[in-house]
Amino acid sequence: MQEHEKWLQIAKEDLKSAKILLKHELFGTVVYHCQQASEKSLKGYLAFKKQELLKTHDLVKLLELCALFDKKFDEKQEAAKYINPFATKFRYPADYNVLKYDEALQAVKYTISIVKFIEKKFSEQDIGQKNIFIKSYD
Repeated sequence: MQEHEKWLQIAKEDLKSAKILLKHELFGTVVYHCQQASEKSLKGYLAFKKQELLKTHDLVKLLELCALFDKKFDEKQEAAKYINPFATKFRYPADYNVLKYDEALQAVKYTISIVKFIEKKFSEQDIGQKNIFIKSYD
């Protein structure tokens, strides 16, 4: 298993944990695992692109780095901004607020969209201009 695949595997485990915890109404832990899954997915993409990984939890920054290779990552800005605070929020009493089910569910939905988006990127061919001189006769 390659490094980027390991990142995605761990991200999927975090996402699965978030889904299970959602059923048990442990919303603070749900959103934390969502942030972790999103972060690991984005770092997996950067590993896929052979980039040095930053020691950061900032999803917006990681998304910007990914967008340098593929502008379609900009479509995930709303998701990243929503999930981003959950790296630390709800982990300590000073940052603790009571979350509602709908808020945790939204974090899960956004995380699913990020993980699936990146998983799809791993399977896309990086064609570039390799086929520029091939004429189609369809």
